[in-house]
Amino acid sequence: MRIDRLEFYWNDIPTEKSQAGTYDELTMWWNTNPREVRRILHELSSYDNGDNYVLIRSGKNKGFYKTDDIETIEKYKRECLNKGKSILSTIFSTSC
Repeated sequence: MRIDRLEFYWNDIPTEKSQAGTYDELTMWWNTNPREVRRILHELSSYDNGDNYVLIRSGKNKGFYKTDDIETIEKYKRECLNKGKSILSTIFSTSC
């Protein structure tokens, strides 16, 4: 995806947890389908335009938002690591 398109989507993501955008809202804002929204969010997860914001895609929240709050970012990082460990332990504990 072109950088200018990613920047457009990045700028549409709210910066407040209380205003987090849901899949349905992002689908409406971006005039696309849920599958495309997931693809865009995936690309935005690793997008770096030089600002200090991180995209929060937490399963504990009602939507997606970006933040530069270090405490929130660290908490999200721990959540992602725990989820990954949980998934991997399930994969490695099943017998084939």
